[in-house]
Amino acid sequence: MASSESFCRIERDEVQDVQMSRAQRTSPARPTIRDVAAEAGVSVSSVSRVLNGGPHISPELHTRIMRVVSRLGFEPHSAAQALRSRATNTVGCMVSDLSNPLYSDMVNAAEEELQRAGYVLMLGATRHEEARETAFVSAVRRRRMDGLLLFAGDNSHKDFNAALATLDMPCVGIDRDVPGAPGVRADHRGGGLEVTRYLIGLGHRRIALLTAPATLLPSTERLAGYRQAHAEAGLEVDPDLVRPQTHGSSIAFSDVCQLLQSPNRPTAIITLGTHMLAGVMEALASNAIRYPHDISLVCVGDTDLARHATPAISSLTWDLNEMGRTAAKILLAKIRDGDKAPDVRPIHLPTRFLLRHSCAEPPSL
Repeated sequence: MASSESFCRIERDEVQDVQMSRAQRTSPARPTIRDVAAEAGVSVSSVSRVLNGGPHISPELHTRIMRVVSRLGFEPHSAAQALRSRATNTVGCMVSDLSNPLYSDMVNAAEEELQRAGYVLMLGATRHEEARETAFVSAVRRRRMDGLLLFAGDNSHKDFNAALATLDMPCVGIDRDVPGAPGVRADHRGGGLEVTRYLIGLGHRRIALLTAPATLLPSTERLAGYRQAHAEAGLEVDPDLVRPQTHGSSIAFSDVCQLLQSPNRPTAIITLGTHMLAGVMEALASNAIRYPHDISLVCVGDTDLARHATPAISSLTWDLNEMGRTAAKILLAKIRDGDKAPDVRPIHLPTRFLLRHSCAEPPSL
C-alpha cells in the first residue's frame, strides 16, 4: 500500500503538470513568416528573399519587412534554413591552446569578422592531441559547417591529416600548412633572422633558442632564420643550444637550468613569450642570473609578461588582429564563391622587433 508521502508526491506532480499545460496554452505563439508577410502586406516569398539576402529587393521593401520582423520578434528557423540552403552559417575554428594569449587575440579578430557577415564561430581546443583534432573534424562534418579555420598544429599527425583530406569544405590555415587550402602566416623566418642577427651584432656567439616542436610551421621557419643568421656570420650552430619544447613552463625551466649550469653557458636566450618565458625567468632567478647584465633575453610574441617584466623584455611580434581578420575574410570569400574564388597564395604578414631593456653586450665569462 502506498504511503501518504507517495500520494502527496503524486498530487504535487499532477498539479505541476496542469500548471505547465496552462502555461503552454496561454503562452503567445511564435510568429511565423506568414505573420510577417501579412503584417507587411507582402508575399511570403518576398519576406524569404529579404531574410536570405536575395537579389532585386528595393530599399523601401527591405526596410518595411525588417521593421515588421523587429516588431514581431520573428526569428527564422535556422535548421529549416540550413536544409533549404545547405548552409548552416557556422564556421569551425580549431586551436591547440586556449590559454595562449596570441591565439585568443587572433580568434577574437576572426570571430568579429565572421559575426559581421552573419556567421557563428564554433571553437574547438585540441591541446595538441591528435585524437581531439580528428574528433573536431568529425564534428565539423556532422554539423555541416560552412568552413574551417585551422590554427598552428602538429603537421605530423597522420590520422588527422587523413580526416582533413576528406573534408569537403573551404578551409584556411593560420600559421599552418593545409594541403590545397590558402593560408595566412607571420614571417617567422624573417623574424628569427632579425632577432638572431641583432644578438650576434651585440657580440653574442652562444645563443640558445627555445621554441615549439619542429613539427609546427612557425618553429620550423624560426629555426631556419636562426640558422641563416649564424651562417651569414660564419658561425656554427651548437645543436645543444636549440631546445624544442613541449607546451608548458616546467620543461623550459629544466632546460634553461641545465644550460645555465654548463661550463660554456649561453650568453643570450630566444624563447616563446607565453608559458616558456615564465619558465625561463624562473630558471634565471633560481640561478641568481640577471638580465641583461648576465644574459640577454628576447621573446617571440609580445605578451603582458614581456611588457610588464622588470626590466621589460624585447619582443618579436606581428599584427595578431590583422592575421585573424585576414584569415576570416579569405574563408568568407571561399564560402561565398566556391570554386569560382581565386586561388590565394599564402599571405605573409611582417614581424616587428620591439627593442626594450633586456639585451646588452655579452659579459666576460
